[in-house]
Amino acid sequence: MFGSHLNRISIRLRLTVWYAVALMLGLALFGFVMWLAAEQRLMAGVDARLAQRLGGLQTALKAESWIKNRAHLQRELAEFINGYPDGSLIQLRDAAGDLLLPAPQKTPLWPADKGPERPRTVQREGRSYRIVTGSLASAGENWTVLVAISLNDVLALMRDLRRLLLLMIPAVVGIACLGGYWLSLRALRPVDEITAVAKSIGLQNLSQRIVVPQTGDELQRMSETWNDVLARLDSAVKRMRQFTADASHELRTPLALIRASAELALRRERDPETYRTALRGVEEQAEYMTRLTESLLSVARMDSGPLDLPLQAVDLNGLVVSVVQQNEALAAARLITLRVETANGATLVKANDPALRRLLLILLDNALKFTEAGGTVTASVDPVRDGAIVAVSDTGVGIAPDALPFIFDRFYRADPARENGAGFGLGLSIAQAIAQAHGSEIVANSTPTTGTRFSLKLKL
Repeated sequence: MFGSHLNRISIRLRLTVWYAVALMLGLALFGFVMWLAAEQRLMAGVDARLAQRLGGLQTALKAESWIKNRAHLQRELAEFINGYPDGSLIQLRDAAGDLLLPAPQKTPLWPADKGPERPRTVQREGRSYRIVTGSLASAGENWTVLVAISLNDVLALMRDLRRLLLLMIPAVVGIACLGGYWLSLRALRPVDEITAVAKSIGLQNLSQRIVVPQTGDELQRMSETWNDVLARLDSAVKRMRQFTADASHELRTPLALIRASAELALRRERDPETYRTALRGVEEQAEYMTRLTESLLSVARMDSGPLDLPLQAVDLNGLVVSVVQQNEALAAARLITLRVETANGATLVKANDPALRRLLLILLDNALKFTEAGGTVTASVDPVRDGAIVAVSDTGVGIAPDALPFIFDRFYRADPARENGAGFGLGLSIAQAIAQAHGSEIVANSTPTTGTRFSLKLKL
């Protein structure tokens, strides 16, 4: 229950509460240990004084051993113990149990039983005493001695120490909590600033960035991470906007042609052949829009996440030969020589057959589109140590060096010399996405007016 309520408050208050609890427990443990240590040290001092008095009494007995008169001995020992504070707390008995000290007119505090010969604490008449008993021998006589010291001073000191700890620990914790809360405010102020900046960023100002504090700590790393996220989001939004604008531009032309053809055909009565011509134009533009829509759907699927293509063993030689045969009629119509170069036998690679076919069809269509009549397009398979390289090369117009880095961008078209087909500028970007789904990448090499070669490596 406490944890659920604690999670509802701010981080700075949560840090202060946990800090206060930890500090309170630490100070309480410290105070308890210090109190025990002080008590033991004071008791050890009292026990040392008990031993000193016991030894002093034995010395006095030996010094007065020549005195045979009991009353005289009692007076001499009484004078000796009067030099001690609370000297009346020394009790001495002879072997018969008769009391020699204190004086007979004083009532002894302790009974005649000897008790254990080690210091101990006892209660008498509402007061605490530390006592020790022992046996003394002097001049052939055995004496039983009991020495006591009042613990009033010790207990008063311990009470003062306990009172001081009970007052100081909460005070120290309170001051520390105020200081900790102030420090947490200063430490988390950059977080509030980052939060305010992050709240102010929207789709209209994604280029804005958070100021990175050069502190070398978690706040700097969090700010840099936020800026990285914003940069990726900004790039993604720009791509979406560019994609939408390019798609709208591509669809505008065929829609305008379809509308113009229909309006011209319906403006007045025309002969059947004119209607057929108008319908053929509409059909061509509808086919163009169908292919464009399919390409746009492919691009949209790629944007939704990486392509998940099941890979299996595919005979690359047979696949390339099959795709080349599909394009032989188109190549012949354009007076282009279409060749295939494969290795002997089967070359099994890890690939997705339909996707790889589409990739090769895009590359072959691109090569045929930009190769002039009389040119040559070659599809080849070259086995290498850990895979196979499939390539499509042509003897076409080539690609300018400044345009080569952008050919895989969506809707990108190079110079007008390469726009003699009805492409959308999406084919190569789709082909590159398919290659990346195979763990590879299409590499383009081109020389203007000489030709272009697209290649990718597939794993065996």
